[in-house]
Amino acid sequence: MNRVGMIATLTAGLMLASCTHLKTPAEMAEFEQYRKTREGEELKLAYPELIKHADSEYGKAVEAKDDKEKELLAHHGHLTWLWFQSAKLRAAAVADAEATELVVKENAGLEQQVAEAKKRQKLAQATLDRMAQLIALEGKMTDSQEMNTAKSAVNDALTALKEAQAVDADVHAAATFSAAEAKLKLATDALGKNKPKDAQNYAIDAKAGAEAAKNEASPKFATTEADQAKLNRTKAVFDAVSLIGGVSASMVAGGVQAVVVESFASGAGSVTIIPAMEVTFVKLAEVAKTYPDMGLVIEGHTDSKGNKTKNLQLSDSRAKSVMSFMASHGVAPDRISAVGKGSSEPVADNKTKEGRSKNRRIEILFAPASK
Repeated sequence: MNRVGMIATLTAGLMLASCTHLKTPAEMAEFEQYRKTREGEELKLAYPELIKHADSEYGKAVEAKDDKEKELLAHHGHLTWLWFQSAKLRAAAVADAEATELVVKENAGLEQQVAEAKKRQKLAQATLDRMAQLIALEGKMTDSQEMNTAKSAVNDALTALKEAQAVDADVHAAATFSAAEAKLKLATDALGKNKPKDAQNYAIDAKAGAEAAKNEASPKFATTEADQAKLNRTKAVFDAVSLIGGVSASMVAGGVQAVVVESFASGAGSVTIIPAMEVTFVKLAEVAKTYPDMGLVIEGHTDSKGNKTKNLQLSDSRAKSVMSFMASHGVAPDRISAVGKGSSEPVADNKTKEGRSKNRRIEILFAPASK
């Protein structure tokens, strides 16, 4: 054989080899990539048995790829992904449960938020159960084309339900979502009974229902997300204000209220902030600058001693003094308003020295933007 013939033969051999090379399935590749991350290591530590199963199926998939067994590669690659997704979903369910518990502790009054978190937790568990059922079925099914088509339809429906869940369709489109979930259960039950045609039909209905639920829920979810983002910002402001010495912070209907008492120099009519309290207002100004979407409403309050009209004027002057101070420390003036309330809104008994001290106060409301 001459050199040209040898080259042609080698080229043909290389082309044949490249044609028989099997591509790593996307599900298997996703597992390969995730297992190398920090999150992957944490998942392995948290759920070693589930990841052990995933690793086992992954090893079988690698062998199938090396042996150029296309069907086995797809089968074991998919099982790898199912075990891997089971671990991720279980971790998500645990995280949601912990978040729910935290919300209960920190925001006992936010019943709706707690209820929605619990619903998401319940749905995550249902998805986990469905995933476990699919894993169990994978090892029992025949490799007929009809069964493979049904399995693919069920997986598509499960994906559609997860996408609907991502926009809280179980909350915002509960009836439609529940109907889709019921169809998916019928589909998985049919797979277990080796009825692929029924399974496929139920799965198609489940997918359509899930997509309808997603479309129905999406606008409401967007509004809820915006409300949640506003709540998160308000909570962050509350946390920041709570760390400032000399300030009493609370979450109120309009936002976050910061109360500072005895901020002004002694003497009738004084509107000068005492040096010891300047650092407090500087820190409040820093919080305001960190959250520029928050408006500030400053209220001045006095005790009941003296003339009511003069007390009203004094409280107004003190509120404006704080406003000027914060503006001088970088807070945009157009974000701040100031008003005096005099002695009209006491928070303690004016008959005692301690009560009068509490009533001589500045209240600053950090109010989130309305849009």
